[in-house]
Amino acid sequence: MIYERNPKPPARNFLLASRMRSLLSLMHKRFLSSSPPPSSSFTVECLVNSCGLPSKSALEFSRDFHLHENNLQSFQSVFRCFQSHNIPSIRITKLIKRRPQILNYNVEDNLKPKLQLLVQNGIVGHHMCKVFVSNPVILNADLDSQIKPCFQFLKSVLGSNRNVVEAINRSSNLLTCDLKGCLQPNIDFLIKEGVPFDGVAEFLIRDAITVQHKHNSMVNAVNDLKNLGFDPKAPVFLEAVRVRIHMSESIWREKIEVMKSLGWSEEEIFSAFKRDPIFLKSPVEKIRVATDFFVNTLKLGRQILSEDPEFFTLKIDKSCRRRYDVFKLLESEKLLEGGVKIEEVLKMRDKEFLVKYVKKYVDKVPGLWETFNGRKQQQSLPGLTEVILVNLFPELSIWMLVFNAICHFFPGHFCSFSFLYIFSLSLAYFNLLCIFESIQSIHLIVKV
Repeated sequence: MIYERNPKPPARNFLLASRMRSLLSLMHKRFLSSSPPPSSSFTVECLVNSCGLPSKSALEFSRDFHLHENNLQSFQSVFRCFQSHNIPSIRITKLIKRRPQILNYNVEDNLKPKLQLLVQNGIVGHHMCKVFVSNPVILNADLDSQIKPCFQFLKSVLGSNRNVVEAINRSSNLLTCDLKGCLQPNIDFLIKEGVPFDGVAEFLIRDAITVQHKHNSMVNAVNDLKNLGFDPKAPVFLEAVRVRIHMSESIWREKIEVMKSLGWSEEEIFSAFKRDPIFLKSPVEKIRVATDFFVNTLKLGRQILSEDPEFFTLKIDKSCRRRYDVFKLLESEKLLEGGVKIEEVLKMRDKEFLVKYVKKYVDKVPGLWETFNGRKQQQSLPGLTEVILVNLFPELSIWMLVFNAICHFFPGHFCSFSFLYIFSLSLAYFNLLCIFESIQSIHLIVKV
């Protein structure tokens, strides 16, 4: 074998190959190193033969859940207990996977009585499965001191089994909550303060998490709202309770001070809050951005926002700005008819806006589709991802030109494709190129 010195291959080829190998190495570490460990064949066999799961589902479960021969009998007894109540096999396996301790529970003394109680109260089939999967703590809860008293209290407030089932289906932790310390005192307090009984019952079904807050928090929230002039009998009162109780005093004060710094008076803030309490759920930064957009860009007065705080619940960057740009573009082309107001346009449903203001004029107004999709800046200034990729792989520039041409001539069909998709299609080509150049380099260095 003879070794000869040969000129070094072009530096650019080595640089390209090196960059590509680094990228592939990162991809290998990111995606391949996190692959699940080999599954237990015994677990898969039991899940398929004893439980009737499809092989694919059994393999998926076995990655995180392992059975051993010493707990096989316990597994089968627990499985059959749930199966006897018409719960699908895959749901039972999911429950056991989430809470493996269930295999140590006594079926006769623990599981069966709880299942029978649920059945007696109308929680069967899909609802029963959902209760256990979403809140497996029920399996540890005491039947006589916890679960039964919760059922009795819920029936006394909600009236019918149907309402109880709906409430538990929405929030299964109602059966494991602090009944004496939180739930019952809060319900009694709201009724005592003048909230209609039917409103409290509906609130319990719709938002059980709020009703389960610490009693002191509920008392403070109700008192704060009454001091602001809220009437507990008004339908909006419980909505305000929900917003206020989930907000700490510091965040509440911060939002009020931020709105004051933007020119709002306390009267305007609380007037908007009384009309639609949800608007104060918005983060501080969104309140800043929304106020700036509506007041400075759209020239809407704060009085309009105070009278209709729904504006603060709109998506500013993903919806409002784009609709405003479309509105101004159509206005400049004198295509808007009937004195359309921007306020009405912003609050339209997406489908209605698309049909009425985009598809109707997309063939008449150049750039309308790009404006609607918020790509005005992308056309004039490449994104950071594109700059980095093109600098790493100059050959990608030709793919970018092809991609932009397709999007220009067929905006309604191909705009959903991303540049990264084009890059992924090109990745195989560059990988093969690097392999070829590596083989060529070895051939230049070593000659037989």
